[in-house]
Amino acid sequence: MSLSDLAQRSGVTASFLSRVERDETSPSVASLLAVCEALGLPIAELFAVPETTLVRRRDRAELAQMPGTPHVIDTLLTPVWERHVTVMETVAAPGGGGGDALYTMPVATEVCFVLEGTVAVIVDDDHLTLREGDALTFGASAPHTWRNADPAAQARMLWILAPGLPDPQAQAVAPPGSPPAGTLAPL
Repeated sequence: MSLSDLAQRSGVTASFLSRVERDETSPSVASLLAVCEALGLPIAELFAVPETTLVRRRDRAELAQMPGTPHVIDTLLTPVWERHVTVMETVAAPGGGGGDALYTMPVATEVCFVLEGTVAVIVDDDHLTLREGDALTFGASAPHTWRNADPAAQARMLWILAPGLPDPQAQAVAPPGSPPAGTLAPL
């Protein structure tokens, strides 16, 4: 959104917004509320302290609704409520993958980082082969899919999605005996 768009939506001048952006002036509470409303940003988020959250391996939520074949396990490494970034670990048996149909994700950017194995990725018309240590970054709105390219060994990768999935909790299945969301597991 441009400064002029924000100015029009909030009723505050573009020159004032520019001075606030450069830290030359501070907005009044009324101006701040108007800008937050124009951005669709709850004012409380301006003052929120980021949470420190530990997700233990045994407590990871499994994502049941991600595109994939039966031989794929996706687990969430970030908390289900995290909206800035979603990080998942995917383990795919030989032949496992994202399915034959190309799909898109409701985020801006995806990163696939291969931890183990060989992964074939299709993004639009590009056919790429990734090996351990390779990282691929692409726009999540581009039609894509992937598969474990090794017929004899599993593949493990990290998927980093930014911003985070809008509602990963709707796709998450908590492991049995895991602590409630928002709590720390005992050490």
